[in-house]
Amino acid sequence: MKKKVAIFGSTGSVGTQTLEVIKSQKDRFELSFLVAGKNKEALEKQMDEFGCEGATTPPAPLIMGVIKNSDIIVVAIPSEEAVYPTIQALKMGKKVLLASKEALICEGEKIMAIKTGQLLPIDSELSAIWQCLQGRKVEDIEKIILTASGGPFFVMKRKDLEKVTLAQALNHPTWKMGKEITINSATLMNKGFEVIEAHFLFGIPYEKIEVLIHPQSLVHGIVVLKDGNTIMHVAKNDMKIFISWALNFPEVNENIFEKLNLINKKLEFFEVDHENFPALKSCIDIAKKGVFERKKMLEKNKENVEKFLAGEIQFIDLI
Repeated sequence: MKKKVAIFGSTGSVGTQTLEVIKSQKDRFELSFLVAGKNKEALEKQMDEFGCEGATTPPAPLIMGVIKNSDIIVVAIPSEEAVYPTIQALKMGKKVLLASKEALICEGEKIMAIKTGQLLPIDSELSAIWQCLQGRKVEDIEKIILTASGGPFFVMKRKDLEKVTLAQALNHPTWKMGKEITINSATLMNKGFEVIEAHFLFGIPYEKIEVLIHPQSLVHGIVVLKDGNTIMHVAKNDMKIFISWALNFPEVNENIFEKLNLINKKLEFFEVDHENFPALKSCIDIAKKGVFERKKMLEKNKENVEKFLAGEIQFIDLI
């Protein structure tokens, strides 16, 4: 029987890629409902193509009905609005595919306390760690390592960062994403958000979570065990691979997307330059102070990114 999938944030980057995966696996999945932000025109096109209902601002009772009548809930809303459907879906025992960083940053303690349902990350790095940890005990872990592409500027010094343009900041070298997350990737703030997510998802102390710059974006996560063994997750830098994995979990299903060929591939790793990119460490330091400070950080960062996109501040002001 086909699984019914509802997507919260269907017109964004993750949402549209999820639709591509579902379109390619029609024998396994069907759409039950689509939720978008302000892009009503794009939403209507999606509804016509997939023959399902949708809404831009669904009231709480409708959201509850959508969750009740769906098997899988994809949460890809880039705001605190991601918290409500995530919590309600888990309480109803649903499988939740989480892309929205705001959910765990804002309410990680509350979400992870829910013991019903199943929460699966679809960010490549967090999905990679999740896969590497399958069958492992937390007490056997020495540390986990999240990789970061470093964005377009990781080799730059502060004096060079003062000259960065908006076009340069939006030109991510390996991933195609929305504007806000692309800017956050360039400052490494996004990696700080992922460290917070990893802390909650895997129950790993912040002190045991590291970040390495990996420009090729092929190794997505690393787990170092106490016995000296190191497990790496390697895959093509394509979000659809991770979305498909989560949709089908615990089964493994063949997909049509291009697989990685390792021949002649270079794998490089570098330490983070915290002096020129202090946002990562600042983000983690703030996260340790608690939920109130985390929410304030999210709001302030979003405000600053919007100002940068509007040309009101410089890139250097973000870091």
